[in-house]
Amino acid sequence: MKRCILFLTILAFVNDINAQSLKESLGGISTSYRIYSDSVDLKATDQIIIQRAEKNFGTDTGGAGWGYAYQSFHLEFMTYRTIKTETFKYNRNQDNESKLELRFFNWKGNLLATKSIPYYSVDIVKNESLAGSPSFISIDLINIPIVLLDEATKIDMILKMRE
Repeated sequence: MKRCILFLTILAFVNDINAQSLKESLGGISTSYRIYSDSVDLKATDQIIIQRAEKNFGTDTGGAGWGYAYQSFHLEFMTYRTIKTETFKYNRNQDNESKLELRFFNWKGNLLATKSIPYYSVDIVKNESLAGSPSFISIDLINIPIVLLDEATKIDMILKMRE
């Protein structure tokens, strides 16, 4: 009887030790950025950087298909607040693509760099039918240097959307 109890105790202990969250099991690394939107704290939780696959495909004007895929790192987090959106009108002399502007700051509050990424590189998932639902945000970091991410402690972001 004592052996049975000892065996069950060890089995329960070993199972608890190996328990990992899904993000840890898939190789996600927890981060602790202070994430803001136009100086408003988004109070981001469950922050991770994780490697994910991306794809893009379509057809050209002649009907021929094209496509490609790649792997890149993504910054993912959850927030109950909204990323500020600024709209702009089409202007022939400028880049008119919708984008997410990211500003990276170090621990002293100094601006390290500003980087705009195309809006199609940002995934925002939310239950729109439920008031107060959190947003789950994933940002493709393909053109962001890892060294910049390592030096940054605060990220400020604004969505710039064409009308």
